[in-house]
Amino acid sequence: MKDFGPVVPIVTPCKPSGEIDHEGFAGVCNEMLDAGCTGIFIAGSTGRGPWFNPAELQDLCRFAADQINGRATLVAGCTASGLPRMLENARAMADAGAQIVVATVPGYFHYNQSEIETIYMKFADASPLPVIVYDIPEFTNVKFGNSMLVRLASHENVIGFKDSSADFERFKLLADALQPFENFYLMQGKENFLADSIRIGASGFIVSLIHLEPRPFIQLYKAARAGDFETANLIQAEITKVIDLVKATIERRPESSTLFHLLNHAVTQRGVCKNILLEHDGEIPAWVIENTQRAIEICKAAPEFIQR
Repeated sequence: MKDFGPVVPIVTPCKPSGEIDHEGFAGVCNEMLDAGCTGIFIAGSTGRGPWFNPAELQDLCRFAADQINGRATLVAGCTASGLPRMLENARAMADAGAQIVVATVPGYFHYNQSEIETIYMKFADASPLPVIVYDIPEFTNVKFGNSMLVRLASHENVIGFKDSSADFERFKLLADALQPFENFYLMQGKENFLADSIRIGASGFIVSLIHLEPRPFIQLYKAARAGDFETANLIQAEITKVIDLVKATIERRPESSTLFHLLNHAVTQRGVCKNILLEHDGEIPAWVIENTQRAIEICKAAPEFIQR
């Protein structure tokens, strides 16, 4: 499989009323590029892709392309509730400068594996950009079968798969099955499997919590890619502490706004943007911010911890 590296599913800085904050987006984007991210993924779950209208997302994509200016790969989400809108989104993102599109299975309706395969094949046939297939069962309520994914990988316009299923045994089997596909990207989407995923041949990762503090994530990737798994595993242990803390926080307050509050606290504290929250996100309990700060401190300490 082909190397990709650390990709950030970028947050979307905005005013509470919903207008996109271009200056804030430039700050977040440039921080992640300077840290060493090799890809910027706009309009994903972390960036509230399903919330903004197509014109807003196309505008954001165009602005992202200007900020990246060849420094990384621009990946754009085009998830929608049906194939026609998915393709409309893909064309808009292509016109705005995206290089790859990412799509989950369409929302709202329930599909079996055969139906999902047909939808993706038709999408790949018509998409103006190469496609990364995205499996995120916690939002779509369906988990892709490996045999279907291998068949999709055979399509000339399907170039990658992002796995956010939290099933590492499935990921290992898929990594083995995809080894013959030399130009395919297999991306891990869960923070607690990063080092092990690179070790078994993954192309990289796309994870939200890189926004808490990018340095340990970038260092883990570099160490693992260099074959220094002693260092990678040490960093992974610290990141696992973070994901366990975040998971406990979200289990106690399961609204999606909890994650946005976590990330908002991190990026605004560093001064890279002013806000990523919307009016309906409301206020957050103090204990959530306390947990977030603990997670940030673990991330901040990880590089120094490894250097000692």
